[in-house]
Amino acid sequence: MKESRRGFLIQSASLSLSLPLIGCSIQSLPSLKTAPAISPNPLNVREAKVGQSWKYLKINQFNSDPVELIDEQISSIENGQIIISRKGQKSQNLGNEIQSPFGKLLTDSDWDNNQTYQSAIPLYLDLNQTNISATIQTSYQVGNSSYRLPIGVTIRQHGWESITISSGTYIAMKIDKVIRFQHNDSTRIDSTRTDRYWYSPEIGRWVVRETDGKYFYMAGSRRVDGREDFLRYELQAWSK
Repeated sequence: MKESRRGFLIQSASLSLSLPLIGCSIQSLPSLKTAPAISPNPLNVREAKVGQSWKYLKINQFNSDPVELIDEQISSIENGQIIISRKGQKSQNLGNEIQSPFGKLLTDSDWDNNQTYQSAIPLYLDLNQTNISATIQTSYQVGNSSYRLPIGVTIRQHGWESITISSGTYIAMKIDKVIRFQHNDSTRIDSTRTDRYWYSPEIGRWVVRETDGKYFYMAGSRRVDGREDFLRYELQAWSK
């Protein structure tokens, strides 16, 4: 596979992960550089093939600290299911993501527990349309559990934007998801996640993804608010 971005980007990211922090100041992550754009012409989503890969830098949005580099690769395509293996520089095996068909999530391994959905959840809606939305109500299972938990996903597809990051400038569709679900940890109440990403048909995946989540639990009679990790994933390289 031919890497479309230069290797020094990866080396620089690896170096930054190994350097100790200097000082004690906390600086939030800068805003992304985006601008309105017209639709790609022609508008075609790349075909999934074994060996296609993407490399992302996972960043803590609270303090701008790099967390780790993540390698994602289509390891197999079987019976219409696209298996994407995910490995972290530190955490190693992050579990497999499964799409069926390409562009619809059947198993999402990006959260605290792998979620396998009864009905696949689309990454995007009709890319020929902007400012549209849809809501999917389904259920999910965690790991090998046979117990199904309810989940609802509202997808808002905004429009095409030009987005510039360290690996280049891309034309991508800005998409927001609001996810309300029953967590498999029964002490978590009213779990809600937000998932914003810029999806590029050219690379068949997001260029940038930002995730966050909140819930609450009861400590006796007192309500305590909880927060999930506030993260950004930035594309460092991808293969054609």
